[in-house]
Amino acid sequence: MINVIGLGPGNTDYITKLGEKLIKNSDVLIGGKRNLESITDFKGEKIELASNLKEIVEYINNNKNKQISVIASGDPFIYGIGRYLSKNIEAKDLNVVSGISSLQYIFSKVHVDMNDLYITSSHGKTPDFDYVLSHKKICMVTDKIIGPKQICKEILERDLNRTVIVGENLSYDNEKITIGSPEDILQIDNFDMCVVVVLEDY
Repeated sequence: MINVIGLGPGNTDYITKLGEKLIKNSDVLIGGKRNLESITDFKGEKIELASNLKEIVEYINNNKNKQISVIASGDPFIYGIGRYLSKNIEAKDLNVVSGISSLQYIFSKVHVDMNDLYITSSHGKTPDFDYVLSHKKICMVTDKIIGPKQICKEILERDLNRTVIVGENLSYDNEKITIGSPEDILQIDNFDMCVVVVLEDY
């Protein structure tokens, strides 16, 4: 069986008990460098996941006799590895254990419900901001190209009244959550890895 386990937003305290149990009982652990380093007491084989997705799937399909766990930040099916694996590995061989996503985490921190939330990402693509910003409640997983400042510029270009929440390094010791107007956010020099929430009412 191949487990696909969400580790939560970053801090290992947020891994589910089931996820911990499956990781402990695995023969092989596959994940990004930072995720593998966070699992300190694993005794089996570790394989780093980077741009080698095709090779990883080939390895998994050729080693179905082993207990393999693929670990990922957040929830594997919210702009994560889950979609790719589900398209390339038979459903009967996959066991997915969802984790707490960075989206869930930031909404709990600012005490806003996720009802009717529009979720999107700017990873490797340019969002349709006319469509995205037509929603009253938005959460975007960002990258280094389209991040908080670019989103705020799009808001101002449309003359919209919005509150912007930027969550950086969520659940880590250096976590930072900034709440302000688009103008406020544009005054800040740099942001670390983050998610951005845009609200019409806050």
